Amino acid sequence: MNKVVRGSFELMKQLNVSAVLKVIRDNGSLSRADVAKITGLTPASVTNITKMLIEDEYLVECKVGQSSGGRPPIMLELNPNARYVIGISIGVGMIDVVITNLSAEIILKKSIEINEERYDYDFVFKELVKLINEVIECSKIEKEKILGAGVALHGIVNSRTGMSIYSPYYGWKEINIKEALENELNLGVYVDNDVRAMALGESWFGITKDISNFVTLNISNGIGAGIIINNKPYYGVDFSAGEIGHIVVEGDGDKCNCGNYGCLETVASNNNITKKAIKLIKQGTNSVLKELKADINQLTIEDISEAAKLEDELAISIIKEAARYIGIAITNLINILNPTSIVVVGEIFENTFYAIETLNEIVKNRGMKLSSENVRIIKSMLGRDAAVVGATTLVIQEIFNGMSIN
Repeated sequence: MNKVVRGSFELMKQLNVSAVLKVIRDNGSLSRADVAKITGLTPASVTNITKMLIEDEYLVECKVGQSSGGRPPIMLELNPNARYVIGISIGVGMIDVVITNLSAEIILKKSIEINEERYDYDFVFKELVKLINEVIECSKIEKEKILGAGVALHGIVNSRTGMSIYSPYYGWKEINIKEALENELNLGVYVDNDVRAMALGESWFGITKDISNFVTLNISNGIGAGIIINNKPYYGVDFSAGEIGHIVVEGDGDKCNCGNYGCLETVASNNNITKKAIKLIKQGTNSVLKELKADINQLTIEDISEAAKLEDELAISIIKEAARYIGIAITNLINILNPTSIVVVGEIFENTFYAIETLNEIVKNRGMKLSSENVRIIKSMLGRDAAVVGATTLVIQEIFNGMSIN
């Protein structure tokens, strides 16, 4: 058999294995006959593939199905604990590392804060590797059962090469995170922008599993959007699609870390929401926040959300103002992309309805009638784990989309 034919044959076997895994995952449990019917593979091929997958523990025989006249079929289902995946989120000032099973269920999670003065790459990478090894050790999961690691990274990321093209908060440029981590961990590593990874995680394991066109919007210390079109992430020509945080919403606004002025991040990111609250309180504005925090300089976005829940006027007005700016940016996205849903992630959406209520109001009043009437603005099911679940999905999708398994 020549090299080309042999390579094609191996790929076909891998694709067939993934096809079987995917159809069983998507349907919950199936008989071998059902698998053959849905995939178009021969019964003999399905028997051989499922035998191998059972031996490798990816599939289990779960129950006896209903007979249609002959011997009752044995049903097969995915064993989510057959293998495990590491998920890494490198966000603004925070690194989260988890280990999950193949259903993206978190087994263990550890986090560290990265002080703004220590954003240099060597320090961050050293702390990251230490945290990953700690998670693996504490989980007591054998390294051989870990399929790979996914990284959801702040900034502009080339998902094909795993390169951090530009990370504005960390000041990184042209750093190959994929290569560095693969050398360190001896595992396959997949890297993407954090909000694109969130959108992928929502598509596989979150609230949009049955939605093929949607946008995930993340409001944190940075602001970004992950765009899914026909069930696939949209990257743009230079992998910078979705940088909604740098849409100018205030013509004479403050300078943004990107170098421009009046970007959405300067008025609606967590850091800037808290800065505004601190400023107004110091100027004498009454607020329950004074009682929630002894040192007002240590105020957090969680404090402001909690105060809004307690009907504090200052907190409510600040959240609504940020949401109005976000709503303007979302309206532009809706008018251009006409998605089914906007999935919102962030602390300002977690404990209070004021932010989503304001978004809906702005979209209804400013958007084109047809697209704004039909779009749904919904809260993420994954919440604060959206980035790490998205990171694990970068690896998990490879198993079900035609890659080889171990």
